[in-house]
Amino acid sequence: MSERFQIVVGTIVVVVYGLSALSRRFPHVAWLQHFRLPWLQVSEEQQARMRYRANVYVGAQSILFGLVLPLGYVVLTVMTFNTVRAGVMALVLAGSVLCIVLGITAIVRGGRR
Repeated sequence: MSERFQIVVGTIVVVVYGLSALSRRFPHVAWLQHFRLPWLQVSEEQQARMRYRANVYVGAQSILFGLVLPLGYVVLTVMTFNTVRAGVMALVLAGSVLCIVLGITAIVRGGRR
């Protein structure tokens, strides 16, 4: 009996959250506005902080990828018993520098409000 109750309550919660998402997506539909949940609304200041954090996070990921890319190339090349080629290493380093520059750009542009 408790499993059925959990399924019913879970289904109701999912439907209400779905209707809440639809009410934000379609503000011109009047009957959907009854399902708009006020605690899910975010102010402009909170949205700006979330965008800033997202930009910093993506920038950090790009910088980290730029640092790991050459190391990954060398490790995978050695593990497969191949030799590191200068031309390929130059391309990997160029991609690495590009990732680092894009990461720094994302962090700097994210800091501007």
